[in-house]
Formats: sequence, structure tokens, C-alpha cells
Amino acid sequence: WLDRCRNGHVTGMDYSEVSVAESQKLNALAIKQGKCNVVQGDVSAIPFSDATFDYVSAFETVYFWPGLVKCFSEVNRVLKSEGIFLICNESDGTNAADEKWTKMINGMKIYTSKQLVAALKEAGFTEIKTYSNAKNHWISIVATK
Repeated sequence: WLDRCRNGHVTGMDYSEVSVAESQKLNALAIKQGKCNVVQGDVSAIPFSDATFDYVSAFETVYFWPGLVKCFSEVNRVLKSEGIFLICNESDGTNAADEKWTKMINGMKIYTSKQLVAALKEAGFTEIKTYSNAKNHWISIVATK
């Protein structure tokens, strides 16, 4: 994202202290230049003020979020008016073969786009668009505050 956000600032957040440390190493120059920061945090209680971000993305992570509506409400809270939330998943909940991951990875839950959209609406998002790749069972959802 840093390449596409040359005049902006990127903030990364992860629940895992190990992942945060690795990301801080990988992005050390951008952090030093003040273009990036990486923090440890929990999506159910995002450690930022209301209306902080223009854009929030979640790649391959909502599978592990504890209570979608609560977490999506937190994302909504930290987004500015008309801010955008992008969700990208490599599993759309329609491929039975993907269920093997939920058995191997403790706490993982695969959601359908219908389930994600319902939770986004309940969390206060207004304009929601879904995109899918039926061949690969991938989904992307763009939700606007």
C-alpha cells in the first residue's frame, strides 16, 4: 500500500506481536520516514480515535475476528465519513473443500458473502458491493460508511 499511497500515511495493525515486529522490520524505512506505523491491537477494540481513517482493508483476516458485527462496528467507528472498508478473502464459504482449514486452524470461521454483508449492514455500513471469482471461490467486499 505504501507504493500507492505516496503522499499519504499507512497504518498497519495486527493482533500478533510477532507479526507486528516482522512488519516493523519490513517497513523500517517507511516508518523512519513517517509514512507508516505498525501497531499491535485487537479489531474488537481498535486503538484509534473515531473518524481517523479514509480506508481500512482486511485481507484474509475476518475469518478470525471475534464477533463480526462488533468488529465491523469498530471499523465503522474509526472510518471517516464516506470512508471505505475493503474485505478480501480467498474463500467465499461455498466450497466444501475449504472447510478443512477450519478443522486445522483453531478459531477460524469461513463466511459467505451473504453473512458478511448482513454483518456489515448491522454495523452501520450503507453502500455495500460484493465481487466474486466463482472459479476460485474468492470474494471482495467494498463497504462505505
